[in-house]
This record gives sequence, C-alpha cells and structure tokens, in this order.
Amino acid sequence: MKANKIIFYLMVSAMLTSCFSKKYVITSYIERDGSCRRAIYAQADSFTCLFPYDLTTGWEIVQTDTVMNEYLSLKNTKNWVITKKFSSVDELSSGLLQDKIFPVANETLKKRFRWFYTYYTFSAVYPEISDKGQIAMEDYLNRDERNFYFQGDLSAYKGLTGMELKEILGDIEEQFWEWYNRSMYEECFQIIMQFTEADFRPELLAAKDTLYSINKKKQDVLIKQYADELCPLFDNYFHTSRFSMLYAANEKIMNEMMNERTKVTDELLNYSIQYELSFPGKIITTNAEMQNNDALVWNVNMLKFLADDYTLTAEWRTANVWAFVVALLLLAVPVYFFRRMV
Repeated sequence: MKANKIIFYLMVSAMLTSCFSKKYVITSYIERDGSCRRAIYAQADSFTCLFPYDLTTGWEIVQTDTVMNEYLSLKNTKNWVITKKFSSVDELSSGLLQDKIFPVANETLKKRFRWFYTYYTFSAVYPEISDKGQIAMEDYLNRDERNFYFQGDLSAYKGLTGMELKEILGDIEEQFWEWYNRSMYEECFQIIMQFTEADFRPELLAAKDTLYSINKKKQDVLIKQYADELCPLFDNYFHTSRFSMLYAANEKIMNEMMNERTKVTDELLNYSIQYELSFPGKIITTNAEMQNNDALVWNVNMLKFLADDYTLTAEWRTANVWAFVVALLLLAVPVYFFRRMV
C-alpha cells in the first residue's frame, strides 16, 4: 500500500474514534395495538443544538447525571433524554423535523391477522443523500459496489471467496477515493473560478482536467483541499502569480465557501445513531446487526446513506391467546356432548 494511503487511513482511524462525537440512541417500543413510545438519548453540556433533528411539540425533556445507555460513554457531560408517545408508528416521522443534516426515516408498521397469531412488519427507511457534490459517484462506482462498500450488502457477490472479495473491495476503495479527490478538487476549482477575472476563465476552464492530473500527482495525503494549495499550482502551470494574489486578497471568504460546500462530507464522520427497537412477541426475521437484551439494534451513520436508501426491517408475531381458547372450546364442546351420548 502506498505511503500516502497509510497516512490517510491512520488519519481517518483517528477521526472515527473521536469524530463520532455526536452520538445518539433512539429507542422505540411498539405495543400490540401499534402505538409506540419513543425516547432519544444524548450527552451534552447543554440542551441547545443537542439532537440531530429539530423537534415538534409534545416531547418531555429530562436531564440527569445518571448514565442511561452504555453506547453513550462520554464522561463529564450531562445526560439528556426526550420522550414522546405516538398512537401509531406512522406518526413517528412527523415527530421529527428534517431541518438539520441527519435525515428523518420514514417508519411504517403493517399488521396481518392470522387467527392464532398476529404478524407485524416494521420498516424504517433512511433516504439516500442526494447532494454528493458536483461529481456523480455513479461515474466511479455502480450501485452494487456502493451498497457493498457502504452498507455491507454482499447480495451481488454471492459465491465469491474471501480472496476474490478482498480484490474487489480494493478496486472499489480505489475508485471511491478517486471520486472523493475529484469531488474536493472540483469544489475548490469552482470557488477559484468565481474570483478569477472573467476574461481568463475560459482558459482556466479548458485546463481543468490537466490541472487535476497534475494536482493528483502532487498530493501526499487524501484530504480536503483549499485554494491555498491549488493557487500556487495554477500559477506554476500558467507562469503567473495572479492566483496567489487572488487568494491573498480573498483568503477568508474562499475558505468559508469551501467549508460550506463540503459541509455534508464533513458531517459524515460526526453523526452516529444507535437505533433500538423493542416489542412484545417472537422475532421472525430482521436485518438488525445485533440484539441487546430484548431490543433489536442497528448502528446508523451517514456513510451508509451515500450508497442508497438504508432500510431497517423486522418482522415478528404475537400469539392471539383468545384464539387458542376459542379453538379449545370448539374442540371441547363436541367431545363433551359425544361423551354424554355414550
């Protein structure tokens, strides 16, 4: 592996251990009648801007010094929980407002009565991130590759050996970082274009791909670039100093524009939600990653939304006790009269 890749992976590893600082736990308990109790747990010094959503009215807010969930293991912070009851699962999505960056899942529950048992099918669909910048990820990774890389979906690679999967994953990873680098370059290039004199923009635009190839060779680490890195490279290519002068005169606003343009990418490594679902009954099927006591658990982070919609699913059943009682009575009555006749 190239040295620059090693440096980058070490950097990302450090970020992942620290930048999932906005950690939350969402718990949902679904009753037999389809009503639901929801709680969202978080840790912060104050309630201001605490949760990844803007909230509708009716939530009860509690602050405590007691650690309420092992997933939230931060120290020296206050523990917060907000709770609300809903008459149906379909109302859960309306309890949160998508004014912040983390998408709101569309949650549904279907009930099917089958005499002895009632079957429940639950789904929560987090929508794919549509704004991935100016460079289409589809030009670098197809849907099967994206689902494999971001969501661990191996359905398109059944029957392959570990060695084959490792080789495929390596190719996918190379393509992903190619997309990431090109995306960062494109965002920064567009900012520089805005500040470039109008008469020089056609010449700069014509050289965009060539400049990217030069920039790609010069990169030591795969990280977000700013105009202070590209402007000297552009100067050298065009044998001028206009770009360095341009950056010196507009440094603050150009950097602020870059941060705003790449806000979604930056937030990918910040938010992480542990989604827990509980209910009375026996589980039939689920794509949950684990179980914690009686709760199904999914770890949800925004990287998964880069690939496709991310769907949490579970199906369970509850016994209709009255149906068993009725069935026994229906059997017992004929037996009783038969014995009386004998």
